Amino acid sequence: MPKGTSKVPSSKAVEVLCLSVSPPLIRKGTLAGREGERLEVLLEGESDFQPGMRVAVAGRTEGALRILGTVSETQGRRVCIETGRVIPEEKRAFPRMPGGIRLRYCTLSGQDMEKACRSWMSGQDDSCGAAQWREPDPFMDFSASGLRFEDERACQVGDTVLLEFQVPGAPEIWRAVARVVRVEPIDHGGDGAEPGGAGNSGRGQAYAIAVHFIDLPAGAREALGAFTLRIQNALLGIA
Repeated sequence: MPKGTSKVPSSKAVEVLCLSVSPPLIRKGTLAGREGERLEVLLEGESDFQPGMRVAVAGRTEGALRILGTVSETQGRRVCIETGRVIPEEKRAFPRMPGGIRLRYCTLSGQDMEKACRSWMSGQDDSCGAAQWREPDPFMDFSASGLRFEDERACQVGDTVLLEFQVPGAPEIWRAVARVVRVEPIDHGGDGAEPGGAGNSGRGQAYAIAVHFIDLPAGAREALGAFTLRIQNALLGIA
């Protein structure tokens, strides 16, 4: 079981969130049991979730852990979830909202950064080779000021990155420029990988990467704000 799930007791009040669909699915329930890497949640109403959906299970109290996973089975009010990992409580003063942002990014290096950023934001082809673009998991934290996503280490604090992203429910694909403000190794509990190392077989050491926008179109900021309101409205709808 991912490190940290033992801190989530059975009978604990939780919310199950799937934010990659429109409108977002956010349902209240109770943690009914744990077995290995499998969680079972008893919802307060019939399940709208489908097998294969990426979800987060979050405690309802402030600062509670969030567990990422995939729905493996549903039956009536019961939802079974194969867990992936635990997200610790948010370190920022104003927590970001979790959402299914489709993103690709490229780290600039060894070139005229300012010129490359201007070219990117003006719609010209980027100066990064195809192999340099990375696409992290779309389930990430976001705000109007930045993003926090998971990936193998492909950048360092202070790096400038080109971003291309799409907000769920909107057709536009937005470009932005951001600066890396935090890169932290994710503790999966005993995988033993060292920061910057080659990692284990299969996927290597994962990192939580936080970036702050330094050039973001007004329309993109408005799209992020509108998506935030959609999530908030969904939350209010279950209050």
